[in-house]
Amino acid sequence: MVWRAAIKFAYDGRAFMGSQRQPGERTVESELLAALMRIGVIASVPASRFRVASRTDRGVSALGNVASFDTAFPRPALLRALNSAMSDVYAYGVAEVPSTFTPRRAKERWYRYILPSGGLDLPRVVECAEVLQGRHDFRRFCKPEGRSTVKTLESVSVREVDGMLIIDLRAREFLRNMVRRMVASMVKVGEGKVTAADVAAALEGRDVSFGLAPAEGLTLMDIDYGFRFSIECPSTMSRRAEDYRLDAFTRLEFADALLDRCRG
Repeated sequence: MVWRAAIKFAYDGRAFMGSQRQPGERTVESELLAALMRIGVIASVPASRFRVASRTDRGVSALGNVASFDTAFPRPALLRALNSAMSDVYAYGVAEVPSTFTPRRAKERWYRYILPSGGLDLPRVVECAEVLQGRHDFRRFCKPEGRSTVKTLESVSVREVDGMLIIDLRAREFLRNMVRRMVASMVKVGEGKVTAADVAAALEGRDVSFGLAPAEGLTLMDIDYGFRFSIECPSTMSRRAEDYRLDAFTRLEFADALLDRCRG
């Protein structure tokens, strides 16, 4: 019996040339599609109506991207079979959804950007975030690609933790590069190079660019559709998470030792 599946998956963006399919390049979609076809979950993209919720650029990671497709594959075995056929992509949630479901139509998308807080004036960054929040024309903060640039940024929160600035942004949808350009504007305001009033003027149509924040600091945290996924984390995902923890600890110890040498 054919059913429509929605799967939640994660990946480290540094391992791919972006998420969207590109000829001759290793991308998240190419890895996912190759696995789905290899184990017989789908026969082709058109026949399965395969769709992915959010496109991410090279270097951008995801903890909660979503794909959907039609399949006759047994639901209880889907995640285990899929994870056995993939590398660096981890499918950990599944839901049976209506035949009309498309992952592009979400209630909310949540992105997080993390960067060092050194040299930034936190109150100024918060002031800029408050200017960006709400419904605006974000033409100066994105690549429109023929889409309407009037969007509603539901919330932006900024906090400092252990020398790092954590910026959480939530909206129903984001335009290409929109998060990275907004973060770049917040950084420039925090550095004192521009003011929140300059950002407000850009939202009102002034032709100005604040640059593009590096992709590696950005993660698609989750996408909400108003229903729950059945969660089953693969062992490969747990092992990779432990590897990340060890690597991060080792790099932190090295960085601290290097700073000690510099300080004499």
